[in-house]
Amino acid sequence: MKRLERLIAIALFLGNRRRVRAREVADEFAVSLRTVYRDVQALQRAGFPVQGNAGDGYRLSQDSYLRPVALSVEEAEVLAVAARGLAASVEPAVRETLARAKAKLEAALDRPAQRRLADLERRIAVPEGARRASGPTASILEALREHRVASIAYRDTRTAQLTRRDVEALGLVCVGDAWWLVAYCRMRRDARAFRVDHIERWTTTGKPFEPRAGLSFAEVIARDGHLGKRLFGY
Repeated sequence: MKRLERLIAIALFLGNRRRVRAREVADEFAVSLRTVYRDVQALQRAGFPVQGNAGDGYRLSQDSYLRPVALSVEEAEVLAVAARGLAASVEPAVRETLARAKAKLEAALDRPAQRRLADLERRIAVPEGARRASGPTASILEALREHRVASIAYRDTRTAQLTRRDVEALGLVCVGDAWWLVAYCRMRRDARAFRVDHIERWTTTGKPFEPRAGLSFAEVIARDGHLGKRLFGY
């Protein structure tokens, strides 16, 4: 990354957070602390309103130079899912460009929208080399965001049997050429993965659910693996 690109990226990185330590900036951009200090000073000399110091951390008021982006929560979510899917299947140069564009978008969102988007992204897993696949619907994203129970009609990928069950959506994984919903299945009383294009009916019940101990998205994925036979059925 050229220095000018890094300076812009650091400004966006600061604008996207309340306060950032110099070590966090150094780790994010794989540079030394000395380089961070020089870059921050360069930004200040150029007129960017960077506040703070190396000991207390830095912050940048996004209202001072970023124009708001009029995106709804749903639009931001769709862009996040698309970015994750595309980044896994393109060459490094394109991936870096995509990351910069995504950082600019996030920096222009308000704090609540940033937090909700970050929470959603933590529950979307796309392994390297994933191929283009039919993506999740708006109803699935809403259930993930709002932590609402959904009633689904699902056709099993192996037996073609249609079952109806209530699920608590935990996250999304792109495996090969398909998206899978990882959810707590109330009928099976454990985590299961449902291939998105095999969900024939989706009804959000409106009933909220609380996180279950040991059954967060990250814990289920760590337990079963992205290609776990028990979880994905092959």
